[in-house]
Order: sequence, then C-alpha cells, then structure tokens
Amino acid sequence: MENMDYVVMLRESLEKKADILRVLQIRNQEQAAILQDPNTTPDDLEKNMNMKSELIDRIIMLDEGFQQLFGRVKTIIEADRETYADEIRMMQELIKKVTDLTADVEASEYRNKEYAKTRFANIKKEVREIKKSNDVVTSYYKNMMAHNKADDPSFLDKKK
Repeated sequence: MENMDYVVMLRESLEKKADILRVLQIRNQEQAAILQDPNTTPDDLEKNMNMKSELIDRIIMLDEGFQQLFGRVKTIIEADRETYADEIRMMQELIKKVTDLTADVEASEYRNKEYAKTRFANIKKEVREIKKSNDVVTSYYKNMMAHNKADDPSFLDKKK
C-alpha cells in the first residue's frame, strides 16, 4: 500500500469519528427528552443508552486504529510534509471539528446527568410518599381491627 493511502485512511477515520459524534449528539438530545418526559419508561432510557454505548465503542475502535496507523506513518509524513500538505490540512480541520463535537457531546452528557439526578430524585420522593401512604393505611387497618376486636365481646349472648 502506498503511503498516501495510509494518510487518506487517517483522514477517513477522522471523518467517520465526526459522523459518529454527530449521531451521538442526536442520541443525547433524545436522552434529554426521555429524562425530561415523566411519561417515558425505563426501557426507553435503556434502549437509548445501549445505542449510545455502541456508538462510543465504535469511537474507541476508530481511535485505537487511528493511533496505530498514525504511529506507522508519522515519520513518513513529517519527512515529506509538502507531499501530504492537503491531507494534513484536511486532517487538522477534521481534528478541530472532532474536538468541537466532542466538547458538545461532553456538555450534553453533563446536562443529561443532571436531568437524570433530578428525575431519579423525584422517583425516589414518590416512592417514599407511596411507602408513607402504605404505612398510614396499614396503621389505620391495624387500629380498626384492634378496635373491632374490643367490641366483639359485647355482642356475645350473656343469657346462659
């Protein structure tokens, strides 16, 4: 394989990473909507998180492949920068774009984390209220049963 082919593969790897980051942005927006909508189910959130996990795995694979390939051609590129000037310029632009996309994804991940904390705190509060209501009902039922037991002897026939 010619050296230029390796350099093109590096650029294409960056393009794929940018594309995946754009999809990850969309998944983060979906996740925010899921976390903010009280009518969504845990299954909706799990499905979204699984899709995001697959995207992140693909990014990790691309990064590892990029690093390996760059390690092979780094000295070749540095030795003859003029030959690869256009590709280097495109890769620099892509790296800037990937960096911006990564920062945006991280920011939306942080916002989603805060939405999740709020949602789970509300769920926890609802569970406590339900438990408290159950305790009140149980206490009321026990009191009523205890009260009824005290009244039972008054209904006995005392004529023996």
